[in-house]
Amino acid sequence: MSVGARTLAPVPLILLCADHRQLDLADVERLSSGADDLPALLQQEPTINGAVVVATCNRLEIALDTDEPIRAVRAAYQAVARSSGVHAAEVAELLNAAEGDEVALHLYEMTSGLASMVVGEREITGQVRRALRTAEAAGQLTAVLHRVFQGALKTARRVLVETDLHRAGRSVISVGLDLAAQVRAGHGCPRHAGQLWTAEDAVPEHQWGGARCLLVGTGAYAGTTLRALQQRGVTEVEVWSASGRAAGFVESHQGVGPQLSVADDLAAALRRADVVVCCRGTGTPALTADILAPALSERTAVGPLVVVDMALSRDVDADAAALPGVIMVDLATVRRHAPAATLGEVERAQQVVQEGIDELQAIRAERSMDPVVVALRSQAARLLEGELARLPMAGEVSAEDAAHALRRLTAALLHEPTVLARAAGREGRGEDFAAALSMVTGLDSELATPREVAWGLDWEQVERERAGGERTGGN
Repeated sequence: MSVGARTLAPVPLILLCADHRQLDLADVERLSSGADDLPALLQQEPTINGAVVVATCNRLEIALDTDEPIRAVRAAYQAVARSSGVHAAEVAELLNAAEGDEVALHLYEMTSGLASMVVGEREITGQVRRALRTAEAAGQLTAVLHRVFQGALKTARRVLVETDLHRAGRSVISVGLDLAAQVRAGHGCPRHAGQLWTAEDAVPEHQWGGARCLLVGTGAYAGTTLRALQQRGVTEVEVWSASGRAAGFVESHQGVGPQLSVADDLAAALRRADVVVCCRGTGTPALTADILAPALSERTAVGPLVVVDMALSRDVDADAAALPGVIMVDLATVRRHAPAATLGEVERAQQVVQEGIDELQAIRAERSMDPVVVALRSQAARLLEGELARLPMAGEVSAEDAAHALRRLTAALLHEPTVLARAAGREGRGEDFAAALSMVTGLDSELATPREVAWGLDWEQVERERAGGERTGGN
């Protein structure tokens, strides 16, 4: 990557990625099943300086800061194998690897929603932010990772503010709920929850007022689901949690959306529900055929039971989803029917992302000069210490001694540049040296322009005499 005339080394990062664009969601689910354990496993590998793990409902991203890429990647494969139970050889086949500047570009696009199943969805930004906090808490957030991810988050904010990509409020859960609404309204295929779907088919908000909703799960995505239900006019939601956290969730979210109540009996809540939204993702299905079949036979609601399963590790098992009277909307459904962003929206967002990448490279180029600045300051400090050592160790220093010390320091600082300036003139590089000097010191370019002087004259002496004449008013 070039910045001006300088060529920078690639960003020293490795990325291992499994997402909805390259893999079947079932494979993404398998690889992600133990994602919570990955930070601790990666921390044990000495070749990995730092790591950030982003695991969502449709992707697993592992960003590595390492000085030994081959060993680090092998260690990461082993870590994913240990956490997921998938054989390391298959992990290596399934994970897509990238390195260098390609990593930064991918992370910027991902965080901005350009790589999402629903292009433009905003949840990914919060998920990346939480992944950063996890890495920081584990001591895995290195300076390089911090700089790249913070740049990605800054760029995502610009995409949000400066483009229309997010204006429609699209997200995985919003598309899932709109598909569910289509089914309830009788627009969709009875078994496949919607025909091919575009943005124009989105169900208007506030048309869910009479729907009885059951929310299964109280994790981070449950809050997002609750907001999406509120936007669609849902006024009452029952909350059930196998872990007993429903009461705490209801208390913490009361008054900011629909009226919430705790569902103590899952079977009874299923009998009352029109729509069930599952977002636990613990790896153990909450709704099985044994639980759902009796509830279906005793339902008081009219019409099929619409079940929206937004968990990558499915909350509804296959037998339950296949029961008569159940309409399933899952991630695979959303993947098929997600509305496409307009070309103009995407192009403008990509432009903002590229500007963010350019800024990242400019910052890297700027910071690459840190050793030069340190060397310059160190040289000046050494010269200063030498002059200070000449001064009396005790007692006052006279003004004359202080002035003499400062003159010696100035002469010492200028000695090497003066020698190099004359050498540059001798070698025909005077103008190049003068331009560089102006850039480094801010010296007036006119004063720093090489010019021929009379033979036998010491130009420095001429300048001193001229300065003296100006002070005395002489001609």
